Amino acid sequence: MADTIDLGGLKVLIIDDQEFVRTIVKKMLVQIGVGSVVEAQDGNSGLEMAERELPDVVICDVQMRPVDGFGFVKALRTTPHGAKLPVIMLTAHTDPTTLARAKELTVDAFLAKPVLPPALKEKIIRVVLDSQSA
Repeated sequence: MADTIDLGGLKVLIIDDQEFVRTIVKKMLVQIGVGSVVEAQDGNSGLEMAERELPDVVICDVQMRPVDGFGFVKALRTTPHGAKLPVIMLTAHTDPTTLARAKELTVDAFLAKPVLPPALKEKIIRVVLDSQSA
C-alpha cells in the first residue's frame, strides 16, 4: 500500500494552536518521509494557509481558538481546493458526539493523541489513496 504514495511529494498542512504539538507532528512527518510541511496556529490562519499553499493533506486539531477544527473544516469545504482536500483530525476526544460531527463535516480520518509515526503514516496514505479514488 505504501508503495503507491510518494510521501516525499506530499505537502502537509498542520493546524494546531499549541506550538509544541505542531513541532512534534512536523518532526514525525519529516521522519516518515513527507516532503513539505507548512503550519498554522488556528482555523483562520489554517484556512488562509490552505488557500495559499494548496496542501495535499491537512492535519488539524479539534480544540483551538478562536476557530476550532470543526469551524475550519466547515469553511474549508466551501473553497474550491478544500472541497475534497483530505483532512485528518487530531484529538484527545474520540467520543461519539465528536466523531458524529466530524463525519457530518466530511472529515476523512481521526488520530487520537498522542499520535505515533506509524499510525500517522498509515492515516496519511489511506486518506490520500481514498481521495485519489474518489
